[in-house]
Amino acid sequence: MTEELGKIEKPPAGDIATKRKVYVAPLVYPLPGAPDGYATRLAAYWKAVDDHTGGLETRAGIVKRVFVEGVGFGGQPGMDQLKQTNLPVFPLVYGRVSSGATLEALDDDELFLEELDWRRIIQGGFASRKVAETVQESFDKASEDRIAHMAKSLREKIEDGEAALLIISSTRGLDIPDDIEQFHIMPPELDALSRWIQETAQAQEAELQAAEARAATGEAPPPGAGAPPAAPEDDGEGPVLWTPGNP
Repeated sequence: MTEELGKIEKPPAGDIATKRKVYVAPLVYPLPGAPDGYATRLAAYWKAVDDHTGGLETRAGIVKRVFVEGVGFGGQPGMDQLKQTNLPVFPLVYGRVSSGATLEALDDDELFLEELDWRRIIQGGFASRKVAETVQESFDKASEDRIAHMAKSLREKIEDGEAALLIISSTRGLDIPDDIEQFHIMPPELDALSRWIQETAQAQEAELQAAEARAATGEAPPPGAGAPPAAPEDDGEGPVLWTPGNP
């Protein structure tokens, strides 16, 4: 069963308390070199996730375990890994761990890196259909194995009656057991960030087209005009919110 935060009703006493629960928040990565405004809006998003998670905790149960996509270690090693890979989400996780929750390993580092390597190879393009098909099959297998590992982590580590916070780019294909109640956290700040990115990309494209048109006619650029900042590219290492992941 899946419910969105805005539609959650207060559960009957004793009903949800005995069930396993997972609060799912979309994973968004920081983007070095992103246009001004991205980092501020990203911080606002994670603050909203923190607040909404707190609201769920008062209704359905305190978070006892935290799982983050890309984190292949539990405890302090996992906290160190998270600090290196996604600092903006660190305060949210640190706050839950400081309150008694446990950071658990969700990912498998070897499977994560294998999928990443195959993704990078695919992005390079192919001349041979046979090679392309072989690489695609290897990528699909690595992705399936990685997703299966994450599902196993959730199934085995969330105890009866416990609530867990799951931060992941997408639950698509993730086989979460039916006896684990799911609550999806989708604060307005995520939509605001997505719309801002779309509008920024459109403005950059319009500015680039205008510059090309001026160059074609020999018109001098307006004073102070320069090349628009490039939109960050997806390096294949995880979801970057230029194409935000949906649960």
